[in-house]
Amino acid sequence: MPKLIFSYSPNYFSIEDIVLQDVRVSCKFEVSVPKLGMLDQSADDQDLKQGSKVELPFWMVPTLHAKKVITFEIPRHYKVNYRQILQADSIVVDLHKWGPYFYDLGNHVANLELKDSLDIKKSLVQTLLNRLRHIMDMSQHSTHHETVHLIANLDELERKLFAVGQLSYRSYKEWVRRESSKINTAALVASHRKRKFAEVTV
Repeated sequence: MPKLIFSYSPNYFSIEDIVLQDVRVSCKFEVSVPKLGMLDQSADDQDLKQGSKVELPFWMVPTLHAKKVITFEIPRHYKVNYRQILQADSIVVDLHKWGPYFYDLGNHVANLELKDSLDIKKSLVQTLLNRLRHIMDMSQHSTHHETVHLIANLDELERKLFAVGQLSYRSYKEWVRRESSKINTAALVASHRKRKFAEVTV
């Protein structure tokens, strides 16, 4: 059974969490920072001056944002115009092209207490709800050869749900055809019955 391991905590030991937070985010430094001028390739100063705009990996953003060292631009696929696209018809959207970890990264962004945080969370939940029925329907009415094509526009969380749906449906069909393993008496129960039978026959 595929494991649905969520990394929204975030999870320090999650490879997925490390990969998804490596996305670059446009940031503006609100204070001057000594010895970090190399981050701004357009500057000659060894210090990073207030107002400098640089791209940083997202994993640096939460701490710097909380300390009011930077302000940052929300990754574009979580902005209002993209949320409106999802609201209009999320099923046709290629979420994997928007970001292979669309839901995970969105949760990290929304947890930074931005003015758009609540709207982003609502959009993520509604998007998954809208797409889930379609994903489960595909997973249970598709052949093995069709899988690669069907999951091409799904993000990684949706691909895990698709795999779970396929496996669950396969297990159900095996049970209907009586191909699943038989239910056997537990060894402890069988031993107890033998002991009781021995006591009766003595």
